[in-house]
Amino acid sequence: MQDHSTNERYRYLAQKQLQGTISPEESAELAAWLAYDDGLPLEVPPALAESADLHEKKILDAIERKIGWRKSGRIRMLRVAAAAAAVLLIAALAWWLARSSSTVPSPSFITQHENDRPPGGNRAVLTLGNGQRIVLDSSANGILFSQGGIQAVKLDSSALAYSTGSSPEEVQMHTLSTPVGGQFRITLSDGTGVWLNAASSLKFPSLFTGQDRQVEITGEAYFEVAPDKARPFKVAFNGNSVEVLGTHFNVMAYPDETKSKVTLLEGSVAVSNPSGRHLLKPGMQALIGNTITTRTANVEEAVAWKNGLFIFDNEDIQGIMRKLSRWYDVKPVYAAGMPGTTFSGTISRYSNVSGVLQMLELTESIRFELKDGTIQVSR
Repeated sequence: MQDHSTNERYRYLAQKQLQGTISPEESAELAAWLAYDDGLPLEVPPALAESADLHEKKILDAIERKIGWRKSGRIRMLRVAAAAAAVLLIAALAWWLARSSSTVPSPSFITQHENDRPPGGNRAVLTLGNGQRIVLDSSANGILFSQGGIQAVKLDSSALAYSTGSSPEEVQMHTLSTPVGGQFRITLSDGTGVWLNAASSLKFPSLFTGQDRQVEITGEAYFEVAPDKARPFKVAFNGNSVEVLGTHFNVMAYPDETKSKVTLLEGSVAVSNPSGRHLLKPGMQALIGNTITTRTANVEEAVAWKNGLFIFDNEDIQGIMRKLSRWYDVKPVYAAGMPGTTFSGTISRYSNVSGVLQMLELTESIRFELKDGTIQVSR
């Protein structure tokens, strides 16, 4: 099994291939990595005797060995991934078959659903201190805000950055917010990077000037905090706070979740609320309600959204549907007597919602009907 950094590298490459942004060199790297020591040909000859289905099976077996995706008793993820076109690395099969005269067959059970919903994308609004709202997804790249040497610059369709400069006469509080089905990233004036998930907001000063660096979030955000031993970085959410000097961590604090979660990837953080204060080490997660408890984290699951994935780790259908609701702007309606089944598996966030639902239906324990933005959930 590969180490974490290697896994992330090739999941990252697979994301780029699904998005159509991968370079020929990166595509070859992805394919070669899967083929290495797994008996998969880098080129498929035109007179290939084996069926495409067998090649799909070989590739999925290679993914299991290389990346270590778990087989679930409830979702047969690896056996149906290529057919569902909802799991990463389907593009690897297309790459091999495209090298020959063969045509990649379309799965028979994935059809264009008349009520289907596409995945979310890079959408956000920046609200300035004077109340001015700037819709980032329709704004041109370039300077959006300038005051006393501080500038907010839209870098591209997915990113915003604040420059450092002299302190203005008045530091403004700005808010970056994403709608349902939106995501965006920002570099704050101190160099800290923040990724916002769907239906989230980040309130921050245009320039950090005090003895600490304070921001406030709702929803979910991933932080890569710029080190500054003289000025701790503090994140407030739902009456709780996280204090760090320089580290990588994720905060999930949606109001419709029973508990908030802080997951630490690197460094150290202190999580506190009126009930007490807890220090986290890398690989740990704090569960925060009226009290704070800690446990070993599934780090990949916690930051899956940032990496373009849904990772379900023994998650119930209600938790899964909350994630889908925020990303696809759909509303679940549950039939009476829903089963208590949990689900495990990995699915791309770049598939349409129908692809995710069809994967879940393969468990034969749940059914969905998608119509007019509503998902009827039954067994």
